[in-house]
Amino acid sequence: MDDRPSIDGSAARRILLIGHDELTAVTQRALESAGAYVRHLRDPHDRAIRKALQEEVDAVVVISRDDHVSLRIALVVGGVRPGVALIVTVFDRDVSKQLERAVENVRVMSMADIVVPTFAGPCFDDRLLSVVRTPTGFEGVQADDGGPRLVPIEPHVQHPGRRLLAAVGSLLRPYEVSARILMAGLLGFHVILLLDTAVLATALDMGIVEAFYAAAKTIVTVGPSPLVDEGPGWLKLFSAGAMLTALAFTAIFTAGVVDRLLDRRLTAMAGPRSVPRRDHVVVVGLGQVGLRLCLLLRELRVPVVAIEANPDHDYVLRAKHYGIPVLIGRGTSRHLLERLSLQRARALVATTSDEVQNIAIAVTALGQREDLRTLLRAGTGEVVNETRSLFSIGVVRDVYRIGGTLLAAAALGSDVNKAFLHEKTVYVVGPDGRIVPFEGDLRDTPRLESSSGAGEASPAPVSEG
Repeated sequence: MDDRPSIDGSAARRILLIGHDELTAVTQRALESAGAYVRHLRDPHDRAIRKALQEEVDAVVVISRDDHVSLRIALVVGGVRPGVALIVTVFDRDVSKQLERAVENVRVMSMADIVVPTFAGPCFDDRLLSVVRTPTGFEGVQADDGGPRLVPIEPHVQHPGRRLLAAVGSLLRPYEVSARILMAGLLGFHVILLLDTAVLATALDMGIVEAFYAAAKTIVTVGPSPLVDEGPGWLKLFSAGAMLTALAFTAIFTAGVVDRLLDRRLTAMAGPRSVPRRDHVVVVGLGQVGLRLCLLLRELRVPVVAIEANPDHDYVLRAKHYGIPVLIGRGTSRHLLERLSLQRARALVATTSDEVQNIAIAVTALGQREDLRTLLRAGTGEVVNETRSLFSIGVVRDVYRIGGTLLAAAALGSDVNKAFLHEKTVYVVGPDGRIVPFEGDLRDTPRLESSSGAGEASPAPVSEG
């Protein structure tokens, strides 16, 4: 291993890096910018890992999008070198707990948990760069002349009156067609009931209770009041029309109920899974980042609705379990976005893994509302930077640069647990709230070029590009 000094003058830390995607490339670049010596294994088998661990290693970083792959490699490392500092990316929290219980000196980190606060901050308040969870709640990261600093924030507490109005609005203006059919039948049924009650009370000089009882008999087609049989002709015609109309509304209501019972529903007419209509955030792309963003926004008491193109995606059912309303469709659909009340929305976030798709989503949304706050997930940055030279498409978050920097800091022995990007500099946040820039230039990070899957080490660091 190389004994060259690091940027702080101490001996260079020796890091074994396992992975083969863009996040791995940025992590390697960050480590080498900080003076570490990195040996990289690309998708290695167990024998290659054991061979690499025979040399002196200060820390091992395992990066994979598959939690089971991360778990397997971590168990191999823990078995060969017990107690070595081990940083592993895992999304599922149950897998994380089991890994922490089984392997000594492991630090489990989730890419989604790292980058989601940088999306949630601007969604909560356009002055914030990120949000930070504290033992007592949340704080926001705000930039001023002195640099980024933590500021207190309070989750939104909606007035009970506005909350009631929002619930009533969700009932009266449901998103789904079946819910609209159901509500149309139910409202029509009650309108006929009230109208018939008023007519009977006036025409036959009946009390309200007697008139209501007679009207109820009419609309359920049991038959009109005997007094109607002796009443004027217009009253008989009205009662007959009321019974026929009530029958039609009953059929409409029944059709709506049957459709909602038989079909799989990802939204509800009321409650947490109802589609919000005001001051909400639209999250397009229900992957790891999208799901965690929805959950964090819920903690901040910001209404949220998710859009996912694939109805069979694993996280669709997870979102339903967590009470998050999900709409199946494409985020580039103008018709779909129009139905989501973008004119009254707080923000739209495009979190798909495709940068071009995220740009298209933002462009479609801005076409409906020019001042809409839009946020985009980015990775390599080339397409996004070229598009931003033409017009403003919103706040861009380079998730690989943010995540790779924090993984590198953890591998270097730091206890920082948050990272965010501000003016081309990645800042890290420690447990005590201290904010410092990460040493090293991570701009223009190229895709990782490494050795084959056989597990040979990368002979040279990533070029400057």
